[in-house]
Amino acid sequence: MWAQPDTGVQLNEGIPAQAEGVTVDQHLGTRLPLDEQVVDSSGHTVTLEHYFDGQRPVIVTLNYSDCPMLCSVQLNALSRTLNEMDLDLGNDFRVLTVSIDPNEKPERSRETQQLYVDQVPDQPRAGEAWHFATASESTIEKLTDALGFRYRFDKITKEYNHPAMLAFVSPEGVITSYSLRVDFPVEDMKRSLIAAGDGTIGSPVDRIIMWCLSYDPDRGRYVAVAWKLMRLGGALTVAVILLGLTPYWIGKRRKSLTGAEANEDQETSATDGGADE
Repeated sequence: MWAQPDTGVQLNEGIPAQAEGVTVDQHLGTRLPLDEQVVDSSGHTVTLEHYFDGQRPVIVTLNYSDCPMLCSVQLNALSRTLNEMDLDLGNDFRVLTVSIDPNEKPERSRETQQLYVDQVPDQPRAGEAWHFATASESTIEKLTDALGFRYRFDKITKEYNHPAMLAFVSPEGVITSYSLRVDFPVEDMKRSLIAAGDGTIGSPVDRIIMWCLSYDPDRGRYVAVAWKLMRLGGALTVAVILLGLTPYWIGKRRKSLTGAEANEDQETSATDGGADE
Protein backbone atom coordinates (compact mmCIF):
# COMPACT_ATOMS: atom_id res chain seq x y z
CA MET A 1 0.00 0.00 0.00
CA TRP A 2 1.37 3.37 -0.99
CA ALA A 3 1.49 6.37 1.36
CA GLN A 4 1.88 9.99 0.36
CA PRO A 5 5.19 11.58 1.45
CA ASP A 6 5.10 13.81 4.51
CA THR A 7 5.27 16.98 2.42
CA GLY A 8 1.52 17.24 1.98
CA VAL A 9 1.99 18.38 -1.63
CA GLN A 10 0.65 16.93 -4.85
CA LEU A 11 2.41 13.81 -6.11
CA ASN A 12 5.32 14.17 -8.52
CA GLU A 13 5.66 12.72 -11.99
CA GLY A 14 7.18 9.28 -12.33
CA ILE A 15 5.17 7.68 -9.55
CA PRO A 16 3.47 4.29 -10.02
CA ALA A 17 0.21 4.47 -11.95
CA GLN A 18 -1.73 2.98 -9.03
CA ALA A 19 -0.60 5.88 -6.84
CA GLU A 20 -1.73 8.68 -9.13
CA GLY A 21 -4.26 10.91 -7.43
CA VAL A 22 -3.68 9.27 -4.05
CA THR A 23 -3.33 12.28 -1.76
CA VAL A 24 -5.08 14.48 0.79
CA ASP A 25 -6.43 17.91 -0.06
CA GLN A 26 -6.73 19.66 3.27
CA HIS A 27 -10.27 21.03 3.59
CA LEU A 28 -9.80 23.13 6.71
CA GLY A 29 -13.03 24.62 8.00
CA THR A 30 -15.21 22.09 6.15
CA ARG A 31 -18.06 20.52 8.07
CA LEU A 32 -18.44 16.76 7.76
CA PRO A 33 -21.73 15.37 6.40
CA LEU A 34 -23.04 14.51 9.86
CA ASP A 35 -26.47 13.46 8.58
CA GLU A 36 -24.95 10.53 6.64
CA GLN A 37 -25.58 7.05 8.07
CA VAL A 38 -22.94 4.50 9.04
CA VAL A 39 -23.09 1.12 10.76
CA ASP A 40 -21.21 0.80 14.04
CA SER A 41 -19.21 -2.29 15.02
CA SER A 42 -22.24 -3.68 16.87
CA GLY A 43 -24.34 -3.58 13.70
CA HIS A 44 -26.46 -0.56 14.65
CA THR A 45 -27.18 2.12 12.05
CA VAL A 46 -26.40 5.64 13.29
CA THR A 47 -25.61 9.00 11.75
CA LEU A 48 -22.13 10.48 11.86
CA GLU A 49 -23.59 13.12 14.16
CA HIS A 50 -23.87 10.38 16.80
CA TYR A 51 -20.09 10.61 17.33
CA PHE A 52 -20.04 14.42 17.78
CA ASP A 53 -21.49 15.59 21.08
CA GLY A 54 -20.63 19.29 20.88
CA GLN A 55 -18.17 18.94 23.76
CA ARG A 56 -15.29 16.70 22.69
CA PRO A 57 -13.14 16.82 19.55
CA VAL A 58 -12.87 13.72 17.37
CA ILE A 59 -9.93 12.18 15.53
CA VAL A 60 -11.24 10.75 12.25
CA THR A 61 -9.28 8.08 10.38
CA LEU A 62 -10.12 6.31 7.12
CA ASN A 63 -8.86 2.75 6.86
CA TYR A 64 -10.13 -0.75 6.14
CA SER A 65 -9.67 -4.04 7.96
CA ASP A 66 -8.20 -6.08 5.09
CA CYS A 67 -5.54 -3.51 4.22
CA PRO A 68 -2.29 -5.48 3.80
CA MET A 69 0.10 -2.93 5.29
CA LEU A 70 -0.46 0.83 5.59
CA CYS A 71 -3.57 0.75 7.79
CA SER A 72 -1.96 -1.52 10.36
CA VAL A 73 1.21 0.61 10.39
CA GLN A 74 -0.84 3.77 10.88
CA LEU A 75 -3.22 2.38 13.51
CA ASN A 76 -0.40 0.71 15.44
CA ALA A 77 1.39 4.06 15.60
CA LEU A 78 -1.83 5.79 16.63
CA SER A 79 -2.35 3.22 19.39
CA ARG A 80 1.13 3.86 20.78
CA THR A 81 0.56 7.61 20.87
CA LEU A 82 -2.88 7.29 22.46
CA ASN A 83 -1.34 5.10 25.15
CA GLU A 84 1.30 7.74 25.95
CA MET A 85 -0.90 10.85 25.97
CA ASP A 86 -2.07 12.49 29.19
CA LEU A 87 -5.37 13.43 27.55
CA ASP A 88 -8.11 10.93 28.34
CA LEU A 89 -9.71 9.02 25.48
CA GLY A 90 -13.41 9.18 26.26
CA ASN A 91 -13.42 12.15 28.61
CA ASP A 92 -11.34 14.56 26.52
CA PHE A 93 -11.79 13.28 22.96
CA ARG A 94 -13.01 10.42 20.78
CA VAL A 95 -11.63 8.51 17.79
CA LEU A 96 -13.71 7.42 14.80
CA THR A 97 -12.32 4.98 12.23
CA VAL A 98 -14.50 4.54 9.14
CA SER A 99 -13.80 1.79 6.62
CA ILE A 100 -13.33 2.88 3.01
CA ASP A 101 -14.35 -0.63 1.90
CA PRO A 102 -18.15 -0.63 1.34
CA ASN A 103 -18.13 -4.45 1.48
CA GLU A 104 -16.65 -4.63 4.98
CA LYS A 105 -19.06 -6.18 7.48
CA PRO A 106 -19.66 -4.95 11.05
CA GLU A 107 -18.35 -8.26 12.40
CA ARG A 108 -15.00 -7.67 10.71
CA SER A 109 -14.97 -4.09 11.90
CA ARG A 110 -15.59 -5.28 15.46
CA GLU A 111 -12.60 -7.64 15.29
CA THR A 112 -10.39 -4.79 14.12
CA GLN A 113 -11.72 -2.53 16.85
CA GLN A 114 -10.88 -5.07 19.54
CA LEU A 115 -7.41 -5.55 18.09
CA TYR A 116 -6.51 -1.88 18.54
CA VAL A 117 -8.43 -1.27 21.76
CA ASP A 118 -6.31 -4.03 23.32
CA GLN A 119 -3.22 -2.00 22.38
CA VAL A 120 -4.17 0.98 24.54
CA PRO A 121 -4.44 -0.43 28.10
CA ASP A 122 -3.55 2.99 29.55
CA GLN A 123 -6.75 4.39 28.07
CA PRO A 124 -9.39 2.45 30.05
CA ARG A 125 -12.33 3.93 28.11
CA ALA A 126 -10.93 3.06 24.69
CA GLY A 127 -13.54 0.34 24.16
CA GLU A 128 -16.35 2.87 24.32
CA ALA A 129 -14.55 5.88 22.82
CA TRP A 130 -12.61 4.47 19.84
CA HIS A 131 -15.40 3.77 17.38
CA PHE A 132 -15.16 1.68 14.22
CA ALA A 133 -17.83 1.93 11.54
CA THR A 134 -18.66 0.72 8.05
CA ALA A 135 -20.68 2.59 5.43
CA SER A 136 -22.24 2.41 1.99
CA GLU A 137 -20.27 3.50 -1.04
CA SER A 138 -22.26 6.74 -1.38
CA THR A 139 -21.62 7.68 2.26
CA ILE A 140 -17.91 6.86 1.92
CA GLU A 141 -17.72 9.11 -1.14
CA LYS A 142 -19.37 12.02 0.67
CA LEU A 143 -17.15 11.61 3.72
CA THR A 144 -13.93 11.28 1.73
CA ASP A 145 -14.88 14.26 -0.44
CA ALA A 146 -15.47 16.38 2.67
CA LEU A 147 -12.10 15.32 4.09
CA GLY A 148 -10.25 15.71 0.79
CA PHE A 149 -9.15 12.06 1.04
CA ARG A 150 -8.22 10.78 -2.44
CA TYR A 151 -7.86 7.03 -2.89
CA ARG A 152 -8.22 4.40 -5.62
CA PHE A 153 -9.35 0.80 -5.84
CA ASP A 154 -6.92 -1.46 -7.67
CA LYS A 155 -9.01 -3.95 -9.68
CA ILE A 156 -6.03 -6.25 -10.16
CA THR A 157 -4.90 -6.56 -6.54
CA LYS A 158 -8.41 -5.93 -5.13
CA GLU A 159 -6.84 -3.47 -2.70
CA TYR A 160 -7.33 0.22 -1.96
CA ASN A 161 -4.43 2.56 -2.61
CA HIS A 162 -4.78 5.36 -0.13
CA PRO A 163 -2.76 7.90 1.88
CA ALA A 164 -2.24 7.95 5.64
CA MET A 165 -4.40 10.59 7.29
CA LEU A 166 -5.71 11.72 10.63
CA ALA A 167 -8.25 14.54 10.61
CA PHE A 168 -8.82 16.52 13.79
CA VAL A 169 -12.43 17.59 13.94
CA SER A 170 -14.16 19.99 16.31
CA PRO A 171 -17.02 18.88 18.60
CA GLU A 172 -19.40 20.36 16.00
CA GLY A 173 -17.91 18.37 13.12
CA VAL A 174 -15.63 21.01 11.53
CA ILE A 175 -12.14 20.02 10.29
CA THR A 176 -9.46 22.01 12.15
CA SER A 177 -6.20 20.26 11.16
CA TYR A 178 -4.62 17.12 9.68
CA SER A 179 -1.74 14.75 10.27
CA LEU A 180 -0.41 13.13 7.09
CA ARG A 181 2.25 11.05 8.79
CA VAL A 182 2.38 7.37 9.71
CA ASP A 183 3.82 8.24 13.10
CA PHE A 184 2.22 10.64 15.53
CA PRO A 185 4.42 12.52 18.04
CA VAL A 186 2.58 12.85 21.33
CA GLU A 187 2.97 16.63 21.64
CA ASP A 188 1.78 17.23 18.07
CA MET A 189 -1.26 15.04 18.68
CA LYS A 190 -2.06 16.81 21.94
CA ARG A 191 -1.78 20.26 20.39
CA SER A 192 -4.06 19.30 17.49
CA LEU A 193 -6.67 17.93 19.89
CA ILE A 194 -6.55 20.96 22.17
CA ALA A 195 -6.94 23.25 19.16
CA ALA A 196 -9.82 21.16 17.83
CA GLY A 197 -11.45 21.28 21.26
CA ASP A 198 -11.41 25.10 21.12
CA GLY A 199 -10.98 25.53 24.86
CA THR A 200 -13.02 22.53 25.99
CA ILE A 201 -10.02 20.33 26.87
CA GLY A 202 -6.51 20.82 28.22
CA SER A 203 -5.22 22.87 31.13
CA PRO A 204 -5.11 26.71 31.23
CA VAL A 205 -1.38 26.47 30.50
CA ASP A 206 -2.11 24.29 27.44
CA ARG A 207 -4.54 26.92 26.17
CA ILE A 208 -2.01 29.71 26.61
CA ILE A 209 0.56 27.69 24.68
CA MET A 210 -1.96 26.96 21.92
CA TRP A 211 -2.73 30.69 21.63
CA CYS A 212 0.90 31.17 20.56
CA LEU A 213 0.65 28.52 17.83
CA SER A 214 -0.97 28.34 14.42
CA TYR A 215 -1.64 25.37 12.15
CA ASP A 216 0.68 25.17 9.13
CA PRO A 217 -0.91 22.96 6.41
CA ASP A 218 2.41 22.61 4.56
CA ARG A 219 4.12 21.15 7.62
CA GLY A 220 1.00 19.43 8.92
CA ARG A 221 1.63 20.69 12.43
CA TYR A 222 1.22 23.65 14.78
CA VAL A 223 4.08 26.16 14.72
CA ALA A 224 4.90 29.20 16.84
CA VAL A 225 3.62 32.59 15.65
CA ALA A 226 6.22 35.33 16.23
CA TRP A 227 3.87 38.23 16.93
CA LYS A 228 1.88 36.18 19.43
CA LEU A 229 5.07 35.17 21.23
CA MET A 230 6.14 38.84 21.35
CA ARG A 231 2.76 39.91 22.71
CA LEU A 232 2.81 37.16 25.33
CA GLY A 233 6.39 38.08 26.26
CA GLY A 234 5.37 41.72 26.65
CA ALA A 235 2.42 40.79 28.84
CA LEU A 236 4.62 38.58 31.01
CA THR A 237 7.19 41.38 31.33
CA VAL A 238 4.53 43.83 32.50
CA ALA A 239 3.18 41.24 34.92
CA VAL A 240 6.64 40.62 36.39
CA ILE A 241 7.26 44.38 36.80
CA LEU A 242 3.90 44.86 38.50
CA LEU A 243 4.55 41.89 40.75
CA GLY A 244 7.98 43.27 41.66
CA LEU A 245 6.61 46.73 42.45
CA THR A 246 3.70 45.46 44.53
CA PRO A 247 5.74 45.09 47.79
CA TYR A 248 7.11 48.64 47.29
CA TRP A 249 3.62 50.06 46.81
CA ILE A 250 2.28 48.16 49.81
CA GLY A 251 5.18 49.35 51.99
CA LYS A 252 4.77 52.94 50.83
CA ARG A 253 1.05 52.84 51.53
CA ARG A 254 1.65 51.44 55.02
CA LYS A 255 4.13 54.25 55.76
CA SER A 256 1.62 56.82 54.54
CA LEU A 257 -1.10 55.34 56.71
CA THR A 258 1.24 55.19 59.71
CA GLY A 259 2.29 58.81 59.19
CA ALA A 260 -1.32 59.91 58.85
CA GLU A 261 -2.24 58.10 62.06
CA ALA A 262 0.70 59.73 63.89
CA ASN A 263 -0.32 63.19 62.71
CA GLU A 264 -3.89 62.50 63.75
CA ASP A 265 -2.73 61.43 67.22
CA GLN A 266 -0.65 64.64 67.53
CA GLU A 267 -3.59 66.78 66.52
CA THR A 268 -5.83 64.98 69.00
CA SER A 269 -3.30 65.49 71.79
CA ALA A 270 -2.95 69.15 70.97
CA THR A 271 -6.71 69.59 71.00
CA ASP A 272 -7.06 67.80 74.30
CA GLY A 273 -4.28 69.95 75.82
CA GLY A 274 -5.98 73.13 74.69
CA ALA A 275 -9.26 72.02 76.19
CA ASP A 276 -7.61 71.37 79.59
CA GLU A 277 -6.27 74.91 79.72
